[in-house]
Amino acid sequence: MLTGSTSSAEGRARRAGGRLRSVLRSVSVLAVAAVLVTGCTANSGQGKSGEATMSPAKGGSMVVAISSEPPSLNPMTSQVLPTWYVSNQILDTLVKYDSKFKPQPWLAKSWDISSDGKTYTFHLRDGVKWSDGKPFSAADVIYTFQEAGPKYSNTYGLIMSKLASLTSSGDEVTFTFSQPVGAFMSYLGDPNFSILPKHIYEGTDVANNPANMKPVGTGPFELKDWVQGDHLTLVRNPYFWDSSLPKLDRIEFKVVTNPATAIASLQSGAVQFVVSDIPPVNAKGLQNSSTVKLASPSVLARTLDVWFNLRKAPFNDLKVRQAVSLAVDRTRMVDNIAFGTTKAARSPLGSNSPYFDSTLPVLKRNLSKANKLLDEAGYPKKSDGTRFSFNLRVSTATDQFVKTAEIVKENLADVGIDVQVQAQENTTTLDAVFKNWDFDAAIYSMPLGPEPSLQLPAWLGQVGINHAYYSNAGGYDNPQVDALAEKAQETVDVTARTKIYDQVQKLIMADLPMVPLWEPTFISGYRSTVQNAFTAPDDRYLSFATTSLSK
Repeated sequence: MLTGSTSSAEGRARRAGGRLRSVLRSVSVLAVAAVLVTGCTANSGQGKSGEATMSPAKGGSMVVAISSEPPSLNPMTSQVLPTWYVSNQILDTLVKYDSKFKPQPWLAKSWDISSDGKTYTFHLRDGVKWSDGKPFSAADVIYTFQEAGPKYSNTYGLIMSKLASLTSSGDEVTFTFSQPVGAFMSYLGDPNFSILPKHIYEGTDVANNPANMKPVGTGPFELKDWVQGDHLTLVRNPYFWDSSLPKLDRIEFKVVTNPATAIASLQSGAVQFVVSDIPPVNAKGLQNSSTVKLASPSVLARTLDVWFNLRKAPFNDLKVRQAVSLAVDRTRMVDNIAFGTTKAARSPLGSNSPYFDSTLPVLKRNLSKANKLLDEAGYPKKSDGTRFSFNLRVSTATDQFVKTAEIVKENLADVGIDVQVQAQENTTTLDAVFKNWDFDAAIYSMPLGPEPSLQLPAWLGQVGINHAYYSNAGGYDNPQVDALAEKAQETVDVTARTKIYDQVQKLIMADLPMVPLWEPTFISGYRSTVQNAFTAPDDRYLSFATTSLSK
């Protein structure tokens, strides 16, 4: 528990199950939300009403704009979205997810799950090869989950902590857990669990293996070249196990740091796909385009938050954190940044999660209460009208984040808090916040879906205090939250798991290690000639295996 904080959340009995809520609500003034929801469907070749679906053609090249360059292409050691956008095309997981987040056969052609949720047996595909021509086998799966993962990935420790044995027999691999892992299939298709080639990585320092920059994979594409700071080119993997895929011959991931430039390139046709980098204001202008389609699928229940470094004043004081929560104007953020296409946050978990606790109160702005709390905390206004100053870090890679930081600065000035926004490029910001803990507060987004027990310990658990990217950089430590997260992971019954997450949300909102602001939308755009452009349930799982260009 945080020093000086209180936890007043008792687990009151309430609804038995969660209801999935839409990320976007329709807004008649802009009608952006309706466009985004339409764009989430897998049938991306459908044009406007009355138009026939264009015929896909095999072959061709697609240019994909990404906002920053991946540090490496090993998704186990470089857990950032730009890495996953590229590595998802090169490396495979045992299962993939369809647009409804239902596991689909991939490297595993089928599987069996015991009724107690402890044993999972996967039947691997025959004849799969790595992109260097070497045969893929159960030994690669065993190596990934038994050797590389535990040593080099914090995520493996979270999910595999109860793994009692991992065995193989021919083309079968069996995971046996000492306790039920009710949501195991919701984790297995995550990029963190991409299968690595044993013959490339065994006996090496996985984090520094040269293959991280030129991976050998079983996926539909392989890396042809990487011009640092400019682009990465992928070409068809001739050894891919499905001879009908991929449809494309070539994909170029172009690093375009400026969203306006990316959008202009999309409109001109120089770029065919922009990944999650179209601000809502630009989406509004593209909604009636005959050449560009939009999509914003998400199962990750993201919230955009102010995160505090809890190790030092003033944010080691609960009253100060509560004052910040009362001073921010969430309605303005939703209206001015997202143009009403999303919602204000009131939990660390987004409202589109089936585990969202709808009994939590709406968070409203109240400057008089905020001022009172700051006075009580011992931060009176000085002669210049300010109480204290702090630095607010934010990555320039996402325009929505920068605009949020600017509004936070203006909001907190109303209660005498001077905010110095430090907007820097993505890697600099991530290193400062997560690796070095060199921040007072920061703006960034937390995904806690589709199953919170995967991400929750990393973001807000004691195990996540580890200097890794996307971890518990603030230092929040509440044993009750840790215990409940572990219990949720072991709970097979969805109704029981929902009740556990209700308790977790109440505890976190009582402690306020972070202040939820609003639920961001990450909007992608693609040319209408691109078929099956976005078949995944979220950009985290982005796959172009079945993507094609129309004739």
